[in-house]
Amino acid sequence: MTRRYSILGAGAMGSVFGAKLAMRGHSVELLTRSPEHPEAIRRQGGLRCRFDGQEAVVPLNAEQVEQAHEAEVVLLFTKTHQLEPALQQLPPALQGAWMVTLQNGLGNGEKVAHYAGLERTVEGVSLVPAEYLGPGAVASSGSAETWMYAASGKAEPLVEQVGQDLTEAGLKTTVTPEVGKFIWQKACFNIAMNALCGLTQGSPGMLEHFSDGKALAHEIADEALQVARVAGISVEAAQVHELIDYACSRHTYHRPSMLQDLLAERLTEIETLNGFLIRMAERHDVPVPLSTLLTRMIRLRERAPAFWVTETPH
Repeated sequence: MTRRYSILGAGAMGSVFGAKLAMRGHSVELLTRSPEHPEAIRRQGGLRCRFDGQEAVVPLNAEQVEQAHEAEVVLLFTKTHQLEPALQQLPPALQGAWMVTLQNGLGNGEKVAHYAGLERTVEGVSLVPAEYLGPGAVASSGSAETWMYAASGKAEPLVEQVGQDLTEAGLKTTVTPEVGKFIWQKACFNIAMNALCGLTQGSPGMLEHFSDGKALAHEIADEALQVARVAGISVEAAQVHELIDYACSRHTYHRPSMLQDLLAERLTEIETLNGFLIRMAERHDVPVPLSTLLTRMIRLRERAPAFWVTETPH
């Protein structure tokens, strides 16, 4: 059975998910705020994809958000600082759909449920390397894994069906009530890797090549894991450290999303990663000096382009 999917926030991750679902025969619509991506997709007859070294042009629909058609399921991949405005301005065609948040960061499920209702909210997390190559083009390589569950905590047939659709599309998905553990494990991984790669303009492979980099990533992860333990959150520390080692050894030239955002002079997701951790650490009186430093530096780095625009020529 095919379903109608909308991808709200069709950047790197969203476009990869949309393309994989479309390749399995599902009706897919990519939705963005800017016109460049949809226009390129229409012009070239589909989304140009490079998956594990194989090139393909995948036919699918792409529109700006205001022109959205009806969908049964909306996969949310907006940047986390754009999530609440996107839900506030959700077009009528999507207001009856199930909302699935697979975004980076912490606290997204609660935000979605506030607007969409707990009974239509699915929270999850995904480990899918994805890169936006430019308007109308994305790339992905390596293993992919996703976890999700209904935010209500109830077993829902539709959530099982979405998980099956994603798995059949090559995006291995586990529907599990333990989804919170996996959300936190990826958050700890991203807390360790994203800001570090963003500030150094590096990649996981660079951290592997210069061993001080990988050692620092593990130390940042240990800070995050300590906060999770004190807060009573079930997280498997070994899994987080294995993810770091795997990314460093296998994703040699992958540009993490925070690096992509900084290079494009966009705001990052620092507030729902290291920033969220700092706020939780303060509530539990746990020191997190590494994440505090990284967060303050990313905030400054985000604002640097706007600052230099104000320079007066001599």
